[in-house]
Amino acid sequence: MSKSVTRLYRQFIPENYKLTIEVNSDKITFSGHVVIFGKKVGRPSKRLTFHQKNLKISDTVVTNHAKDKKSIKIDRANNHKSYDEVRLHSPDLIYPGQYEVELSFEGKITDNMTGLYPCYFEHEGKKKQIFATQFESHHAREVFPCIDEPEAKATFDLTLITEPEVEVLSNTEIKSQKTDNKKLITAFEKTPTMSSYLLAFTFGDIHGVSAKTKNNILVKSWASVAQDKKTLKYANDETVVVLDFFEDYFDTPFPLKKLDQIALPDFESGAMENWGLITYREIALLTDPDNRSVPTEQYVSMVIAHEISHQWFGNLVTMKWWDDLWLNESFASLMEHLVLDKLHPDWHQWEQYASVDIISSSNRDLYSDVQPVGTIVKHPDEISTLFDPAIVYAKGGRLLKMMREYIGDSAFREGLKNYFKVHAYKNTVRDDLWTEMSKSSGKDINALMTPWLEQSGMPVVKITKDTSGHTITQSRFLLDKNEDCKLWPIPLLSSEYGIDVLIKKSEHLTSAKIPLINPNGSGHYIVHYADDKNLAEIIKKVKNDPNLSESRINLLNDLMLLARRGDDSIVDALKLVQELDDEPRDAVWSIMGRVLGLSANLGEFNEIIEDGLRKLRYSLAHKNYQKLGWNDKETEDPNTKMLRATMIGLMLGSEDNLAVAKAKEIFKYAKTLEEIPSDRRVLVFSTVVKFADNEKVIDVLVDKYKTSVDPDLQSSISGSLSATRSEKTAKRLIAEALGKDGFVRMQDIFRWYAYFMRNKHTRELAWEWLVTSWDRLEKQFGGGKSMDSFVTYSSGPLQTKEWFKKFNTFFEPKINDFSLTRGINVAKAEIQARIEWRDRELKNLEKFFISLQ
Repeated sequence: MSKSVTRLYRQFIPENYKLTIEVNSDKITFSGHVVIFGKKVGRPSKRLTFHQKNLKISDTVVTNHAKDKKSIKIDRANNHKSYDEVRLHSPDLIYPGQYEVELSFEGKITDNMTGLYPCYFEHEGKKKQIFATQFESHHAREVFPCIDEPEAKATFDLTLITEPEVEVLSNTEIKSQKTDNKKLITAFEKTPTMSSYLLAFTFGDIHGVSAKTKNNILVKSWASVAQDKKTLKYANDETVVVLDFFEDYFDTPFPLKKLDQIALPDFESGAMENWGLITYREIALLTDPDNRSVPTEQYVSMVIAHEISHQWFGNLVTMKWWDDLWLNESFASLMEHLVLDKLHPDWHQWEQYASVDIISSSNRDLYSDVQPVGTIVKHPDEISTLFDPAIVYAKGGRLLKMMREYIGDSAFREGLKNYFKVHAYKNTVRDDLWTEMSKSSGKDINALMTPWLEQSGMPVVKITKDTSGHTITQSRFLLDKNEDCKLWPIPLLSSEYGIDVLIKKSEHLTSAKIPLINPNGSGHYIVHYADDKNLAEIIKKVKNDPNLSESRINLLNDLMLLARRGDDSIVDALKLVQELDDEPRDAVWSIMGRVLGLSANLGEFNEIIEDGLRKLRYSLAHKNYQKLGWNDKETEDPNTKMLRATMIGLMLGSEDNLAVAKAKEIFKYAKTLEEIPSDRRVLVFSTVVKFADNEKVIDVLVDKYKTSVDPDLQSSISGSLSATRSEKTAKRLIAEALGKDGFVRMQDIFRWYAYFMRNKHTRELAWEWLVTSWDRLEKQFGGGKSMDSFVTYSSGPLQTKEWFKKFNTFFEPKINDFSLTRGINVAKAEIQARIEWRDRELKNLEKFFISLQ
């Protein structure tokens, strides 16, 4: 059961923190002093309470800021671990009014990647550290006493005392810096009014590159000195143009004079939007200009765009409480695509959106226990359970995209501009945004959006032909229960049929024309064309129109979802994939590949299905493979380059002898692993691991993983090594990489585990590792955002009764851990639904592939 907590903001409102922190790098400890200026509110009491966690508090002084500035006697300061609080007790009543609260404190620096923590790297044969902070969602209290709630906005005057000769960064620019007694003392300018979770600082042996925006904002991108500065240039240039775009699009200036961003060697999340000092994983900021990768640059650009949009939506205007976390993340998940669509038209960014976000959100929102986008949060510890990327990020972003298309971009921009103007430096709830959007659009946005946020799940819109037109009917789409009676206001996103929004259970369309509803998938619902002739016409329409690539992605996804429930068969989707063998857009091929991948998962260890899939991959890819070859040309557009990698992947997946031989040849004759084209490294490496699996090959890849500072290369190696078909190799890798003293960084353990679980040859060993390592993993990741990822990665590939029993035996005893409860319940429903799907489809798949012989 979750525990509720009293909001400390309701008894003390901070206005300013004068904060000094001294870090002892050798002892891995810190100490500090804070003066909190603010207002005691509510009724008189004998206690003031602040957040703290694992801090030793001393030297407490409270001063009443009335004219006499009287000191308040504090007879004791009690730390309450169960509430993460320090309670300052006075024998006298403390009346409402202005106060200064001075606290000295000490703490330990730990490796958990929350609060203040060290990042490790090697340079020129020496082990080095960068110290960094991660305060979202409620980890500022681990570093200094504060009111650690989003609504408790204040300004911060930060002074850091560190070892000398290091670069020191924080949210604002440096006000003064001096060396005294072999200590570097750095004072920063006062921050804007902001929430405690956005305060950040970092220092160490780092270097970077810089540039300025058209409005003279200094942008600097940093990394450890082990990274070449040139790997930061793409990100820095991209940040400048993204920042320029958002200032124009929001019609609201960026309120700081500078924007720093840093790639950290150790970081639990992908990135964090600290105001003026954005922190990233290295893989999310660094790119190799000498071996460029379109997908890598797209990913880096997308993360940058996501975090910079937060500088307004989240930082300038912040949710009052974690219930509306989705506002931050969903908004940024939409804006990251909107800006890149404008800045990189050759990327066809909305295709990328359809092939990732739409697939992610719709394939998660199928079970009764999946959280709604807007979830009640009683305690900030629950935040770790909310970071379901498919719901809080992808689904929420899809709902906002649906709203934007419903009201139009002009009204959307006007609403945002007014929202920022009215609520700058303040806190809001969702209704504040709906108010501004309603004003700008003239539509009732609260009535449109609230049901989508408060109800979990998504509807299916069924279209049937009748004597005078068509009937459209909505119902909830579930895989683990019968449909319930929920209704949604469903924008049809088409003006052809006389109905803007489907509010009722069903409506009649008088047009005889077959409706292409939700053409680009922006609406969070499935469209079921129940009549075969209607479906055939829709397929013909979207297949032959080059401008409907997003429709092809969405249509294939809907067919797969309907097959999962049993309305159709996966064979219907496979037949459509066959028809699309001349498809020109790589993003559409990604959903076609998903159809093949799900078929492979259902048919694991079934020789008829596995052999049939190899032949189908070959028949789909060989023409394009012959045409495109292995080598990129400088003049080619991004789609062609990505399509080439996709065709190579399909040919290697078909186990074509010539393609496999070519991959082995590239690996054998490469002077260095780094010179192999980055977009094809994982294809080459994994082929060699699968088909030339020997200790020498494994040694080469493991050694390169250990010594390389290139996160993209490391990612390729992990994806390849975990593709092994050898039990001996898998045992070795799991022990060496994921063992207690394994060579894999904490932040990357999840990725390696997910890869090993997806591989049918290594799944048993990966599961055994999880079961035997659980206690250690809880100590490492407890309190962070990622622990429930082990549940998701465990359940994802499971589709037999035997595996369900194993999963249930292990995770059922953990069901009362509220950080895991929802994830376990959803995972159980997902596995059971997949078992039922597999039972239905095995014969269908066998029959289909036999017919192709």
